Amino acid sequence: MIIDSKGKLFGKISIIDILILVVLIAGIAGVWVKFFKSGSVTPIAVKNETYIVGLYWEESPEFAVRSVKIGDIARDFDRGAILGKVTDIQIDDSISFVKTADGRVVASSTPGYVSYHITLEATGVPSDLGGVIFDGMDYQIGKSMTVKVGNAIFMGRIDRLEKKG
Repeated sequence: MIIDSKGKLFGKISIIDILILVVLIAGIAGVWVKFFKSGSVTPIAVKNETYIVGLYWEESPEFAVRSVKIGDIARDFDRGAILGKVTDIQIDDSISFVKTADGRVVASSTPGYVSYHITLEATGVPSDLGGVIFDGMDYQIGKSMTVKVGNAIFMGRIDRLEKKG
């Protein structure tokens, strides 16, 4: 018989032991999937293309933005994905909106802060979601993120994403 009178499988292993072992293996598998499975998208057999990426932010620390140089590499600080190489940077007064005493909302500028447009050249592939995959991560216009450009870190938003040429 497969199970004897004492409830042991083949006379050696208890059914309870097997259930505990199955639960333990399922738990380990769940932890593995949660912590070690990649969250990135990896396209298969898709040709890399060159894209122009625009980064913009209304109000960033002037010292950080002014440290950016043409040729610096820009990356998504939180995800680690390389977004591209800086080809152009335009710096202007910061833009913030404040409410006046009479209730109007007016555009203002904050000392020590600037707005910027940084243009990047990047290599990526089109995604199924309408964006572009850079370094295994999917990006779309409007995505806000913390960016590291050269040695500086500040906030940025993708405002341009188009195929070069």
